[in-house]
Amino acid sequence: MIARNVKDQEATFATKLQSMPESIAKSITAIEQNEGSPASEVDKIEQHIRSVDTLIAQKTQAVAAQKVIADKYYYGDFFGFPTMQFIKDAISGSKTNYPPDKNYKEWYASLEAAYAAKYSNREINYLNALKPHLQAQANQARADAEAKRIADEAAVAEAARAAAEAKRIADEAAAVEAARVATEAAAAEAARLAAEAAAAQAARLAAEAAAAQAARLVAEAAAFKAAHTFRLTAAGATQLSTAAGSIAVTAGSGITLEAAIQAAKVALGTVVSAATAVGIGALTYSESLGNGELPATMLDLPAKQLAPDLPGNLLEVAAAGGTVDVPYRIYGDQSKYSVVATQVTGGLAPTVPVRALVLDPLANAYTFSTTDTPPITLIFPIAAPGDSSTASPAQPVENPVYAGITLTPIEVKAEPFPIARQLTIRDGIYVYPADSGLPPIYVVFSNPYEGATTKGEHSGRMYNPDKAGGPTQDLDWTTATVTQEGIDLVKLHTSRFDTSDANKIMLDRLEKILSGQISITDIDKRFYTHEIRELERYRALGIADGVKPNDDAIWNSAHTATLEDYRLKDGFDLFYTTEAIEADDAQVEREAK
Repeated sequence: MIARNVKDQEATFATKLQSMPESIAKSITAIEQNEGSPASEVDKIEQHIRSVDTLIAQKTQAVAAQKVIADKYYYGDFFGFPTMQFIKDAISGSKTNYPPDKNYKEWYASLEAAYAAKYSNREINYLNALKPHLQAQANQARADAEAKRIADEAAVAEAARAAAEAKRIADEAAAVEAARVATEAAAAEAARLAAEAAAAQAARLAAEAAAAQAARLVAEAAAFKAAHTFRLTAAGATQLSTAAGSIAVTAGSGITLEAAIQAAKVALGTVVSAATAVGIGALTYSESLGNGELPATMLDLPAKQLAPDLPGNLLEVAAAGGTVDVPYRIYGDQSKYSVVATQVTGGLAPTVPVRALVLDPLANAYTFSTTDTPPITLIFPIAAPGDSSTASPAQPVENPVYAGITLTPIEVKAEPFPIARQLTIRDGIYVYPADSGLPPIYVVFSNPYEGATTKGEHSGRMYNPDKAGGPTQDLDWTTATVTQEGIDLVKLHTSRFDTSDANKIMLDRLEKILSGQISITDIDKRFYTHEIRELERYRALGIADGVKPNDDAIWNSAHTATLEDYRLKDGFDLFYTTEAIEADDAQVEREAK
């Protein structure tokens, strides 16, 4: 519901932005109705300017009042806190004893006020941008009036001189002068109309561009969230999934995934080494995935399969943000999933976080969002039975099958696993509400890049520092200056990858920046420095220029370490302009046909 409230506010905000010019025009008209009609064009324009100043003052006062309400809930800038901060405070933060309804109402009041203040600020910006245009029109109107005055005086003087010289000459001169004045007036009027038409066209194009940008950002946010949302399977089932759907087990497999897990536990019971793992399933990737980033996978299974003796108060543990110890945990990487026996000392720690899934009545699903960057959302959609009047008991909605990856249960065999102590396993036990009738589940997320056991502090990506081309450095992209040598290095490095329309646009921008046709932006600087630094890392790894390694983990580690060098998060829009992103989207859509 919280996310829906925010989404509704964003939608309302975008809608109001589209109609803002018309709304402001009506407000100006309302102010001027009580002032009467101006005597001249200059007076009319100056009246508009005064109306704009009045509106700016009113909007500024409104922003101040709205900001007080907006900052009240978090005692600070409302937009400085993530959407889920409300749930975090309500579940385990400072508002656990706060009446839920009152807590929500206060939060929602701050939400509405924050967006109201945001919209009012946009109106103020629009009005401040409008004033120079009105002032320019007023100046032009004064100049036109002065020119006409001068012309009229000249005509009178010429007529007087002509009358003294001869009536015929005076009449001819008057006719010529009248024609000249008329021509000039017509030209001035034509110029004014052309300027007004150009201004209106520019305003329309700007509004359309702003609306298109807002729509694109909304669509990107929705796609980004969908790419990090995983559907849970039916209770009692063991299933491997991606955000796009469930992963099928290879046809004809002689052993089920459940049986492989149980066999792995038996095998681990016969060894004494803390650095031992047993593989349970191998991952095979379809060639249709091409050269893009490999999708992360999620394995979920009944928690009792790994820990049959879980305590009965898991909901209380989850409410306290607590953990439980389990005898086995599962690790997944690019190639397979393995069961690892836990050790209190000297091996993989037995501690696993316990978290509560909550019912979202609007989505008709049990959900939970992690605090990772970016956050991962678990969702268990439910469907009521045909003859039932309630959304519970929980029945799963069918999860589509993702064809890009297949899972093959493998022969159980204990193998050395020396990195167990260093692993950062993203796993947990998730507990449904008591009235759901659903048992706890164990969920673990894979790392799609083999050997990526370290999470970047700034990027949030998992990578292997030992395969990144050297330790990270403290670099500054903001001071970058484009040179021909640098452009050549960027072209050299990007040529090793598949043809990219987005890269072509960014390379063309670098050429134009070097020739002085356009000014450099922060996006250009980040793209330029990132590609050059990534090339240096490839060379440090001994990879020849122009060669693309078959191992995607090499790119992932070099790419992530470069993000860490410049202390940047992982975001496509940090390195590519809107035009480049649109070109990339079009290329992906074109190649998918």
